[in-house]
Amino acid sequence: MRDKNYAINDNRNEFISKLELDHSVFKFPDQTHSKNVKIVNESNLYLDTDGVISTSPKFGLGILIADCLPIFLYNINTNHFGLIHSGWRGSANKITSVALNKMIEKGSNPEDIKAVIGPSIGKCCFEIGKEVSELFETQYMEPIVGSKFRLDLKDFLHKELISKGLIEKNLLIDPHCTFCEKNKFFSHRREGQTAGRMMAIMGWKNK
Repeated sequence: MRDKNYAINDNRNEFISKLELDHSVFKFPDQTHSKNVKIVNESNLYLDTDGVISTSPKFGLGILIADCLPIFLYNINTNHFGLIHSGWRGSANKITSVALNKMIEKGSNPEDIKAVIGPSIGKCCFEIGKEVSELFETQYMEPIVGSKFRLDLKDFLHKELISKGLIEKNLLIDPHCTFCEKNKFFSHRREGQTAGRMMAIMGWKNK
């Protein structure tokens, strides 16, 4: 939600602390719209990284978003979890598959993974040009005026998750559009460089 700009570190720490979580254990990568995914450790430096995975309850994960898709992954048996930042570049480069492959390498069965695609720009508002359209299958696009298209990244990632072995009942796709709902969400596409950032986090409360 657009109550505060979570690109500001103090705002992030305050929000996480209100959830009775230790903000110092949360790992936020330096996002660059890459397909790079890293398994976190004691380091706080994750350069050129748009996906983070934790195999330990010691660590929490966070990403910043303002139209791109936040993808939450959680294995109900291993308790491994991941958080992915995926815009059109990351989606075209299959960053979600990269993350899932890393989880599988660490012992995850895809059928045990639950996934959530959070609030993000919807097909209703995601206009792309011919160059970007060539990176995606036509089934995810709707032609509009001239050589423009509307791209459905939520459906694209939904199909990608299924293709990696996740089960339909374990997937949840949030229907909200960050561009449409300007009173609720920041949107880089709507507001440009002045746009604030929302935050997606995953972590464990101390018992």
